[in-house]
Amino acid sequence: MSQSSPLQWSRRSALVNCAVAVLSVVAALVAALLLEPHMHSSPFVSLSLCAIMFSAWFGGFGPGLFATALSVAGFIYYFVPPIGFAVAPTDLPRIVLLAVTALFVVWLNVARRGTESALRRSEAYLADAQRLSHTGSFGWRIGSGDIIWSKETYRIFGVDETVKPTIDLILQRVHPDDREFVLHEIDRAALGKPSYDYEHRLLMPNGAIKHLTVRTHRVKYESGEEELVGALMDVTATREAQEALRTSQAELARVARVTALGQMSASIAHEVNQPLAAIATAAAAGLRWLTREVPEIGEARACVSHIVEEANRAGEVIRSVRDLAKRADPELISLDINEVVDEAVALVKPEALRHCVTVELQLASGLPLVRGDRVQLQQVIINLAINGVQAMATVTDRARVLTIRTEQRESDQVLVAVQDVGIGMEPDGLDRLFSAFYTTKPDGMGMGLSICRSIIEAHGGRVWASRNIGSGMTFQFTVSAHR
Repeated sequence: MSQSSPLQWSRRSALVNCAVAVLSVVAALVAALLLEPHMHSSPFVSLSLCAIMFSAWFGGFGPGLFATALSVAGFIYYFVPPIGFAVAPTDLPRIVLLAVTALFVVWLNVARRGTESALRRSEAYLADAQRLSHTGSFGWRIGSGDIIWSKETYRIFGVDETVKPTIDLILQRVHPDDREFVLHEIDRAALGKPSYDYEHRLLMPNGAIKHLTVRTHRVKYESGEEELVGALMDVTATREAQEALRTSQAELARVARVTALGQMSASIAHEVNQPLAAIATAAAAGLRWLTREVPEIGEARACVSHIVEEANRAGEVIRSVRDLAKRADPELISLDINEVVDEAVALVKPEALRHCVTVELQLASGLPLVRGDRVQLQQVIINLAINGVQAMATVTDRARVLTIRTEQRESDQVLVAVQDVGIGMEPDGLDRLFSAFYTTKPDGMGMGLSICRSIIEAHGGRVWASRNIGSGMTFQFTVSAHR
């Protein structure tokens, strides 16, 4: 079957509109001729205006103007004496008045038709925009309790549009863990809060969870009635993407930690062997004290105590390595940043000694606790420290010293700085230093510092690098103090 072209359809539509105009005027004319014998005056003017109004409403300006011309012609021919198209000068005002009135009616209908068409287009655009952006709108008349939802809001809540929205219906969809919080926000809004902005979850009947962001503001009309007008956005896809990104970043950070541990494997083995050797020595001495003719219990007890101390020391090293290597979600707790530095340095120091680097600690006292993940902050410190040690590998004309210091920065920030006396780098590379895959090492991947930046930014701080006045570089980062 062939399809009509747009031009053919336009012509067909124009013919239909003209036919409607003709039929409307003819119907008005016939009705007027039939009713005139029973009325004191001709009803044609009123009926013709109705026909003109209908033609303009149905077809627009052209059909309305066409109906006006037909009505004026019919009026002259049938109702202006003498009958026919001969017009007496005294009848001209009546004809002109009819024509002007008809044109005014046509203009009003065309204007209203255009306004309605624009309104329908605007509503269609708004509905499409809400559907594409997953953003619904709503209104809540606080006095009457009436709630109005847009189509997208119905879709987000998974409710049929014939159902009247209520607070109870909303709470039924809210996730049980968020219900008390949402009810609290609704109560605050009802009590006069001018606006609010919060996020919560929906638990759908099929078990799916949606994340919503809700924003509203209060409107007060001249009548005194108040209404909360707002929008809600389905941000489920965004939250899922953020969670996937967070998981990927956490796994990448773990891989980087394992890689760093592999680079320090010799130093870690040395760090564990030291207490093991001390344990073996203390155990042999304890046996000698116990196998004497008169056992020296006090000396043997001292040996056993030394064994316990060294075993604990080895256990702490193994625990630190295990924590750095294991896969676990970040755990934000209150931390003493100096303790975090000490634990990180315990793993780095053997590697530093292997490269003839002295580690100096300048840890400020009285620092506020910070809120963060112990393992992740240790990872940042270890990474910066190892970079500093490696940067001094070729230094032969000065002492190789790695300085790690802590201090309070403002009232809500704690700063950690790692300073080396290595070869440094050119200023044009500082801007790219924390970018992914940028590295100055021949065998580097360029992910270590990028991961450090992600970790610190997730802790509400920032990390940066600067050239020293003398030689080397200083890497610094801040962490928010626990409030």
